[in-house]
Amino acid sequence: MTPRQWAGFLLGRWPVRTPAGRRPLPAEANVLKTLDTDTVCALHDEARRLRLGLGGGGEWLRAHLDRDGVHHLLPDPATYYWPGTPVSGTPIGWWQCTALLRMRDGEQVRSMVAVLPESFTALPSTLRRRRQLRLAHRVRSTERDTYLWGREHASVCAPEACGYVPETGNGAPTAP
Repeated sequence: MTPRQWAGFLLGRWPVRTPAGRRPLPAEANVLKTLDTDTVCALHDEARRLRLGLGGGGEWLRAHLDRDGVHHLLPDPATYYWPGTPVSGTPIGWWQCTALLRMRDGEQVRSMVAVLPESFTALPSTLRRRRQLRLAHRVRSTERDTYLWGREHASVCAPEACGYVPETGNGAPTAP
């Protein structure tokens, strides 16, 4: 973590800050959610189906996530994806979330996914606030992402190894 992230962690501050001149996220967005693999995949599928721009991965993601893994989701929009920012004349109505995913080999990597506010708030919140805070800082400080993990995994990826059958000419997705 950067010195600023360490200071925020030690002071118990929520790590997601509102950019200057923007409206803060609602209180229900300042929560870290714990998810199972099916829920993570459903959120990525919803983002792809609604063409929100972040998400996807489909069968590649499903085949490579730890089936019994615990994953974490945190609304963490970049300034340019902050809710209300106009994109092609339409304001963004979803939250850019950072996910900390547990892959088949046990490694934890991060991913980005666009989540509708109502989809996020419908997810149960089961962790104590202090645990959420610690995990939120971990989610934000994890540098390795699904793209890099997928590139390294590509040499051993085969239907016998992970169950994924890639389409011809299709490698690991760039934004699962």
